[in-house]
Amino acid sequence: MAAAPASAAFVASRRRLFSALFSSAGVDDVDVDVDVSLARRRPGRNGILPKDLPQGPAALSFPPQSVRWLTRCTFGYTIQDHVDFLALGGNDDARWTAWVNQQLNPAAIPDSACDARVASGGFITLNKTGNQLWNDHHSITNNYYLRMLPIREAECMSIIRQIYSARQLKEVMVDFWHDHFSVFGWDYDGGPMFPEFDRVAIRPHVFGNFRTMLQAVGESASMMYMLDLYSSDAAHPNENYARELFELHTMGAENYGGIVQNPDSPANMALLGNYQAPDGEFERLKYVDDDVYETARALTGWSISGANWPYDPVNGVPLGQFVYDSSAHDQGIKRILARYFPASQGQADGINLFDMLARHPRTARHVATKICKRFVGSSPSTGLVDSATTVFMQNWQASNQIAQVLQVILQSAEFKSGWGTAMKRPAMSAVSALRSTGADFTPVPDNNGSIYTPTEEFMGRLQAAGQRLFYWPAPNGYPDDPIAWSSTGTLGMTLKMLPRLLEMHQTESYNGAYPFLINVHAQTLGAFAPNQRTAANIIGYWCDRILGYRPEPTHTVAVDFLRQNVAASAVLDLVTDGTDNGHPANTGTWNLGNLSQHYTIARLRTAIGLILCSPEFLRR
Repeated sequence: MAAAPASAAFVASRRRLFSALFSSAGVDDVDVDVDVSLARRRPGRNGILPKDLPQGPAALSFPPQSVRWLTRCTFGYTIQDHVDFLALGGNDDARWTAWVNQQLNPAAIPDSACDARVASGGFITLNKTGNQLWNDHHSITNNYYLRMLPIREAECMSIIRQIYSARQLKEVMVDFWHDHFSVFGWDYDGGPMFPEFDRVAIRPHVFGNFRTMLQAVGESASMMYMLDLYSSDAAHPNENYARELFELHTMGAENYGGIVQNPDSPANMALLGNYQAPDGEFERLKYVDDDVYETARALTGWSISGANWPYDPVNGVPLGQFVYDSSAHDQGIKRILARYFPASQGQADGINLFDMLARHPRTARHVATKICKRFVGSSPSTGLVDSATTVFMQNWQASNQIAQVLQVILQSAEFKSGWGTAMKRPAMSAVSALRSTGADFTPVPDNNGSIYTPTEEFMGRLQAAGQRLFYWPAPNGYPDDPIAWSSTGTLGMTLKMLPRLLEMHQTESYNGAYPFLINVHAQTLGAFAPNQRTAANIIGYWCDRILGYRPEPTHTVAVDFLRQNVAASAVLDLVTDGTDNGHPANTGTWNLGNLSQHYTIARLRTAIGLILCSPEFLRR
């Protein structure tokens, strides 16, 4: 049977939709003039013509400013978030100030519904101490599932909080700091200890003091295993952690000065730059390899009790807990960034090192730049970075240092006016889809059974798209650059994942006898009286739910797909359904004679999937 010809307007709008998607990901427009005789086409299709040239990003519409702001500071816009936002003041600027202040005080935001959902997961490892994780999981060598249960549960808990927590800005910053202080969660030794890393080193400090978090991360077992600090001693100092401490956690690779002989000579101090620290001492502005080696010496003896032979508790500290072992510390003098570290200072070497790096101006700029990129885009202005850097450095000892930096960024004109300079990464895309569509999803670790669970499918699809949580193997964390997520492989798997979320079922992902994770059919029926169930109404409703507005051509393309051969104002039958093995088929019925009645229920899910795959949904 020959394919029904599509209208020229429909063909053009669909081409523009997908062209705009790739344009928003940084793919430049190109002139296209394809010989029709060479086009691969179905009957009724004429190939690419000049009138079908892609629509550039500048022509794409902007959502309302409140939608833009909420999208950038949460794991995805929702109608309820917007309703709550509108109740906060008389205009958007006042509301935004109130919203930011509210989010920066997460303890004051009730979150009992999310807490209850986490509790319903039956997790057993999330609140265990390092010693308990060590005894109950790290020590297990004959049961891989039990050994790695802590990272599995931390992964599931994180997804739940990203979807359902009212403390959205906190969850966004938890995600940011996990990338900044990245550890591979599935490391054989670090994975069993991961919940304490998340609970103690990251979550309490996301709006707090960078210096405090820096040391907490350094003392955590998961980071020590990631970068081998636990095994560093005076006889064999290990530089892995020391190098990443400079390159990633504090000053940044952009401030690496290379291999320099006598870096503290007057000539090299001038060449590498220097500044006067608060105590009057001069420190270099760039680090060199000698600083890495000396830092490795300064941190010798920082370890995990029981991690090294003979695997007994050290200094009476319980197994699995941080311990400073003075017998393993290099007590000699050291010079780091031109600062003199006297001999025999013990653990104070490391503490003074963290102080020095946390107050350093290049640390302030490196970290402030990364936070700006997360909220503004990959190329924040020098002025905004300067402002954030100044606040970061001036408040390096403040308990709310990071919150003050966020205030500068989120209240800036650059943040408020910008849009489309970043894109949602695969994990945020998936969570955003679950949030905006009202999903009922409580991921729990797969128990190695024969049932293909929705959790197993969801985590697998994130992994296939390149961003399963805590799964980045290198210490630099998942990239925050749109180009990194715009390849055909990653973007293709993301676009495959998003509409699939609408088809997944509770308990057993492909078993239609179970309820959907996202029952868009029931939500649509509940939103409209039978005589109001038109393609125009339904698509408008779901554009508002998912995007916060009705952009073109996305809106029209989805309406055309849902209506098929009837008017956009025609009432659709979303009730008549078939059966499948004794349960509703959830598809509608076969009717090629009238495409508007052909598998209408399934077509509804596909139309909503088109919105989820739109460039507007993926933009930030």
